[in-house]
Amino acid sequence: MPKRKNLNNRRRKSELSSKSKGKLLFLFLMFIIAFAGLGTRVFFIKEVHGEEYETAAKTQQVNRYDSVIPPNRGAITDRNNQTLAVSTTVYNIILDVRVLVTYSQEEQEKTIKALSEALEGVEYETLKDYITIVDPENNTPKLDTSYKILAKKQPREVKEALEAQELKGVVYEKDSKRKYPGDTLASHVIGFVRDSMWGLEKEYNSYMSGVSGRAYITFDGAKGAVEHEIPAEDGCTVVTTLDYTMQTFAEEAVENMVAEYNPENAAAMIMDPNTGEILAMASSPNFNLNDPANPIALSTDESFKERWEAMTPDEQVEYLNNTWTNFNITSTFEPGSIYKPIVVAAALEEGVISPTDTYYCSGSKQVADRTIGCHLRSGHGTQTVEQVLANSCNVGMMDIAAKMGVDMMYKYQKDFGFGQLTGIDLPREESAKALLHAKENIGVTELATMSFGQGFNATAIQALNAMAAVINGGSLMKPYIVSQVVDRDGNIVKENKPEVVRKVISKETSDIVREQLVSVVENGTGKKARIEGYKFGGKTGTAEQNRTEPREYTVSFIGYLPADNPQYIAITLIHKPEHYQDGVTTVAPEMKRLMENIIKYKSIEPNYEVEGSGSNDENTTTVYDYTGSSLPDVLNEISGRNLDYEIVGTGNLVVNQVPHGITEVSEGTKVILYVEKDANETGTIAVPNVKGMSYGEAVTEIVDAGLTVDEESGETDGVVVSTTPSIGVTVEEGTSVILKMEKKEEPEETG
Repeated sequence: MPKRKNLNNRRRKSELSSKSKGKLLFLFLMFIIAFAGLGTRVFFIKEVHGEEYETAAKTQQVNRYDSVIPPNRGAITDRNNQTLAVSTTVYNIILDVRVLVTYSQEEQEKTIKALSEALEGVEYETLKDYITIVDPENNTPKLDTSYKILAKKQPREVKEALEAQELKGVVYEKDSKRKYPGDTLASHVIGFVRDSMWGLEKEYNSYMSGVSGRAYITFDGAKGAVEHEIPAEDGCTVVTTLDYTMQTFAEEAVENMVAEYNPENAAAMIMDPNTGEILAMASSPNFNLNDPANPIALSTDESFKERWEAMTPDEQVEYLNNTWTNFNITSTFEPGSIYKPIVVAAALEEGVISPTDTYYCSGSKQVADRTIGCHLRSGHGTQTVEQVLANSCNVGMMDIAAKMGVDMMYKYQKDFGFGQLTGIDLPREESAKALLHAKENIGVTELATMSFGQGFNATAIQALNAMAAVINGGSLMKPYIVSQVVDRDGNIVKENKPEVVRKVISKETSDIVREQLVSVVENGTGKKARIEGYKFGGKTGTAEQNRTEPREYTVSFIGYLPADNPQYIAITLIHKPEHYQDGVTTVAPEMKRLMENIIKYKSIEPNYEVEGSGSNDENTTTVYDYTGSSLPDVLNEISGRNLDYEIVGTGNLVVNQVPHGITEVSEGTKVILYVEKDANETGTIAVPNVKGMSYGEAVTEIVDAGLTVDEESGETDGVVVSTTPSIGVTVEEGTSVILKMEKKEEPEETG
């Protein structure tokens, strides 16, 4: 029995052993099959999709270099192609710390030393700290990033100087920088682009924006990393109707009015009354387009600086918004007597009055339960229609309005554009519609006060445009400030042309009122603007802006010339001067200066000879006709005869000038030369004006412009007195400029 039992045990053990071996064999076979399947899959992936996946993996490793290239924003120019706003390519200097730490200590040292020396505010020790290894096993730097911007918007010269040193881990990212050469010139018109957009920068943003490009890296087999760039498409150029020189005239007028009267606002505009083109538009307070967030007064007025620092952030924002606002189109005021020609033109057009009618002014008029006075309390006596305008008689105007009635007054107020947008191509224009009387609310008193421009509001552009319709033959024009938008290939993509909104009065009526308004300047309220030898017309205005104490006023003058065929119409205005004195506070002298500047600039012939007008000044010289001449030749000729010059445009062919040829002028007179490129000219850069600068300042300015300075110039002490080629001459990029220096004379000591 024991033997049989042992035999059975051995059999059971043998069976169990066989089963275990079978299971192990099965598992082994399954493992072999799985491994073979995995190998087959890996082989399939590598052979079929290997290159695709490898490229994707490598691309992921460098996608930090995939960046947008911003386009250069389109330029803004005046009508003569003088640049008002321009964008240039600049570079953001970026440090790839992860790449830099993979190089030798020598290369790392070279890179951070070069960067700290070239970039302002970038310290050597800070860069050293960035690349300090905190995890030696993984070579991880303290600043573990591939995109550390060290400096933004650096000029091309900085980028090229760093690039030439072949630094490791440095990336140069293209960017664009906006520059306004005139700083404050036409600031409210041009506007700017920051967190918000203003002026033309906003109105024509879609045209000037351009199309972004792209810079990225891919891997191409044995070639390794390959850099790619899809160039950005620069924006279109906006050509304005502004005339650079006339804009400076308008801005000078505003500055003078501010200096004399310290008003809340001052404004000046010049327009072509026949087309609606705005030739100049200026207002105050002004601001620097290159630094709009910092009021100009911060650097000129210590008391303002204290007030500014005491303001809350919200108060500062409100102040800036008011500063950036274009008074000429957005702010409203009661127009006063500059509205009187509109009323007279309407009454003449409808035949309710005639030019020979007379009116008697005793100094006041009883209207319903009110006694409304004339500005001359003693009265003007008997007045013709022309005298009513010349002497700005309120009583005569109220009599004319009474003949017109409510319906006619209301109709012509609308027809001349009051209470409506003029349609000028600038943002934020105000219609003042809510500040006009509704027709049903015009009673006899409202009718009387409306006749001399009180009881309703208007904007400066509305008032100027309405007066233009009075004197241009009767057409209300749509004012505009951009003539063309041109793409980078020179194609016109948008064009504004003169547009008649409506015919308001007949040419016959326009001729009558235009001639009557000459008497305003000849012997009426505007005689302080009279210019001997010239016949021009206009209308003065003084309007109360509130009926409570202290009283506040707006004082204005709209003038035009030549009187017989007006080509220019202008407005000078002060709104709420600090101290108003009746009969003393006037903008007529500024209108006179503005018109005199236009006369000289456009060489307008006098209407009559003035006795004793010959010049006895021995220090005179003749300005010759330079049109069609080479700019370098003209500048040599001018400099030899003690004349100053200003160049408008880009190029070396003189196409126009002011004063015009064969004109006797005083020595030191500035000759304005308008230039263009001739057919064979390849230069693109005008030699910058570095006169009066130190050697270092001049070198920086010239290099920034894309030119070089001749190292053989010699003297480096003192200031620049001239350059070769001459300042303003257009040359090719990289041209060498010679600087002529002179030492400043030291002032003598006094005891």
